[in-house]
Amino acid sequence: MNRAYLIGHWVLTLMIAPLTSQVIDYFYGSNPHQVVGLLEVYPITLLFSIVFSLPTFLIYLTCFYFLSKQNTNLSVSKFILIAVSVSGIYITQTIIKGTMSKDIIISYSVTTIIVGLILRLKKSETKGQDNIVTT
Repeated sequence: MNRAYLIGHWVLTLMIAPLTSQVIDYFYGSNPHQVVGLLEVYPITLLFSIVFSLPTFLIYLTCFYFLSKQNTNLSVSKFILIAVSVSGIYITQTIIKGTMSKDIIISYSVTTIIVGLILRLKKSETKGQDNIVTT
């Protein structure tokens, strides 16, 4: 499997999820008295997102490695990787127990599902060696 999916899924989820959170908050207004949203503190949000996502990313990386070594269907691999991401988001936010945990779980999960489905997971092409011996 190609590594572009691995990095793209992680980076795009971290970059788009704060925007998704603001869109969801705009439409559903879960906390109308909130002074600062995730978008206003976007750089800090990205920094914390990277730090808190590292354990999940390491598990995701391990799953990606094992799935790439197996002859697993790409659709099944994609489903497993997205499920690992959503589970990691939920577990991380459950451990942190912040005031915005529910909003963060929803926005990051929605984003990781959409990004994971949109990105193409392809088999990496390995070129075999020509073992032709000429004398």
